[in-house]
Amino acid sequence: MAVDLTTRFCGLTFKNPVIVAAGVHGRDGKTMKEVSRSGVAAVCTKTIVSQPATDVLPCFVKVKSGMLNSVFGSDKTAEYWFTEGIQEAKEGEAVVIANLAGFTPEEAAELAVKAEKAGADMIEVPTHCPHMGEILNAMFPDMNYPEPKLTNLEPMKQSVKMIRSAVKLQVIVKLSGAFSHIVKEWAVGVKESGADGIGCSDALGPGLSIDIKTGQPKLGGPRGVGGVTGPGIMPITLRMVLDAALNTDLPVIGVGGVSSASDVIEYLMAGASLVGVCTAGHVGGFERYTKIIKDLKKMLLELGANSPEDVRGLTLKRIEERKANNRVAVTEPVAAVVDEELCTACGKCQEVCAYDAVISGGKYSINPDACIGCGLCVSICPTEAIAQTYYKL
Repeated sequence: MAVDLTTRFCGLTFKNPVIVAAGVHGRDGKTMKEVSRSGVAAVCTKTIVSQPATDVLPCFVKVKSGMLNSVFGSDKTAEYWFTEGIQEAKEGEAVVIANLAGFTPEEAAELAVKAEKAGADMIEVPTHCPHMGEILNAMFPDMNYPEPKLTNLEPMKQSVKMIRSAVKLQVIVKLSGAFSHIVKEWAVGVKESGADGIGCSDALGPGLSIDIKTGQPKLGGPRGVGGVTGPGIMPITLRMVLDAALNTDLPVIGVGGVSSASDVIEYLMAGASLVGVCTAGHVGGFERYTKIIKDLKKMLLELGANSPEDVRGLTLKRIEERKANNRVAVTEPVAAVVDEELCTACGKCQEVCAYDAVISGGKYSINPDACIGCGLCVSICPTEAIAQTYYKL
C-alpha cells in the first residue's frame, strides 16, 4: 500500500502536510529557497513589518523544554521582501506564505496587497508576541506601544477584514499561545472576521532563563524574557488545535513543539490539516524536516492509513464516541498489564509507581489489587510493554 502525503488546505494543494513555520528559516528569500529543498510543502517568512527593529542580543537560548527567543519580526525591510525576498523564495520548491503584521489594520492591508503583488501564495497574520511590548517600549520610549488586552478581538477582526477585502489570497490568522485559555473565543472571532483558516499557535510566555554564574538573564532586553517554543509547549498547543477544530469548521495549521513524525500525526488527529515545524529545524538543521517527512510516510503506513486525511480529526471522533457511550469521565480503575515478551526488566515502571503496584522478579508485573490505574507506567515504558485500555471501540 502506497501512502500519498498530498494535502489540501484552503483551496491550495500541498505535497505533504509539513511546513516550516515563521522563524529563522524564513529570514530571507535565499534561505527559504534552500530550505524548500528539504521536502517541506511550504515555508513562512519571518513576520514582515513596515518598520523592522534590531533584535536585542542574545536573542536565542536553549532551555530544558525547548528554546526561548526574543526576536521580533523580520530584520529585513518590507521593500526587500516585496522586491526581492518573496520572488527568490518562489524560486524554491515550496509554497510561500507571507507572515505579516501592521501597527494598524490599514497598514496590515497595505502590506498584504504588496505581498500578493510580489507573488506570495498565502497570507498569515500573527496576533500577539508575548515579549514584544516590553522590548519595543524600552528601545523606543516615544512609541508608547500598548500591551494588547488578550480578550480584545476587535483589532484582529479589523485587520483581517481589511486584508480580506484588499487581496484575493487566502488569509490565515495565527493565534498566540497567550490565548491558550480562551481558544474558543479567538477561533470563533477569527471565523467571524472572514479569515480562511487558523494557525495554533505562536510562542507561549514570556519565559525566562538565568545564568547562575552571573545572575544575568540569558536573553537581551529589560528583563531578558522571550517567547517559549519547542517540545515543552506541545501539549498546550495541541489542545489549542483541538479546541479550534471543535469550535469552528475552519481548516487549522498546528504549530508548536513538533520534533518527530509522531508529533505530526498527533496534530493531524487533533484536527490540523497542515503542521508547522520551527524549533526542531532551527536546532537540528534542514535535514530534520526531511527525516520527519520520511518517517511520516512510514508511520502512516504502519497505522494502515493511505494518506494524512485518513487520520485527520480521529481524536475529535473519539471524543464524540466517549460522549455517545457515556464514558466522558472514567472513574473505575483498570489495572495495567505487562507483556513479558516485550519487558526488558529496565525497572522504570517500578521507579515511577507511587503505589507500590509493580512487582519485580526477573520480568516485571503489576499487582492489580494495588494498581489504581493512574497510567504513568504505560507512558514511561521504553518498549511499550505495558498496556491499559480504558476505552474500547
